[in-house]
Amino acid sequence: MTKPVNVNGGWDIPQPSSQFLAKHPAPDVEVWRKLIMRVIDAATSNGWSKTEVGRRAGMKDGTFSQWSNGVYLGTLANLNETVHFWLEALAEGASIAASVPVSPNFVKTATGADVYNVLLFTQITAGFTAVTLPSGFGKTTAARHFCNSRPYAWIATISPNTKTTHGMLTELASELDVQEFNPARLVRAIGRKLNRNGEGTLLIVDEAQNLVPDAVNQLRHFVDIYRCGVCLMGNEDTALAFLKDKGSVASRAQVATRFDRRLKRERDPVGDADMLIGAWGITDEDCIKFLHGIATKPGALRNIDRTIKAGMMNALGDGVDLTMKHLVAAWRNRDLGDLQ
Repeated sequence: MTKPVNVNGGWDIPQPSSQFLAKHPAPDVEVWRKLIMRVIDAATSNGWSKTEVGRRAGMKDGTFSQWSNGVYLGTLANLNETVHFWLEALAEGASIAASVPVSPNFVKTATGADVYNVLLFTQITAGFTAVTLPSGFGKTTAARHFCNSRPYAWIATISPNTKTTHGMLTELASELDVQEFNPARLVRAIGRKLNRNGEGTLLIVDEAQNLVPDAVNQLRHFVDIYRCGVCLMGNEDTALAFLKDKGSVASRAQVATRFDRRLKRERDPVGDADMLIGAWGITDEDCIKFLHGIATKPGALRNIDRTIKAGMMNALGDGVDLTMKHLVAAWRNRDLGDLQ
């Protein structure tokens, strides 16, 4: 048998055995040759091993190995059909994924501009600030845009599992690429990364409403000692637990007097909604009116974006442009109530 030809990803272009060629009809072998090249292309593009491809195609490991190596002596047409259907499903899935509507890039809404300006102030002045807006008004989107467009700015997201001081420090170390595994030295290592000898740095702590009071106080410590900017970003409850915690009076006073700026009101929710709707290219008056109704509900811009995306998927399935019917169905399918 001729030695297989090696291609990317460890896959070989197999040279079928003489028994394989003698056993199977020439048309089946020709189909096999075309299929195996398609399989190799798909596998190398996605980094899949032979075991993984066999699993995805619904074949036992040994059977797929024999088929892919050109040594299978069973009924080749049956396995060819199995692989063909899998490849067609794979291609269809890729086609659908490619047609999924993509949300517009950062839209500079009035609220987004306010968030950006607070972050810029925080970085330049090494301030301690808070952005406490309702969920769904684009805080995180604006923060990520800021980090992508400004040097020495990082964003770390706090979850209920990382709300403690140590959990938060571990999350910060990961985002700042700080390699320090000694807990006693972790604060100083993070502080050194945040202190760039006079160059403005900014640490954005998203979902900060999850933080325990001592963790908030640790962030205040970074501002005071390492002269970096820190912005707490979250919903209306951000830092309130800290300020109300009667068990940490001294620390509470330190933080309460340290906030240099706090953004807590969206300036123009309807105008922000209009900018997002326009960025999606929606001009139908009925659709715009319907989406304005979503803007008055919790989640505002996030819900508008996701409803438009789901509505466009519905329209894509019908082979038509987006209509009011598709938006209404998308909203109701998300089980968020009626607007009509």
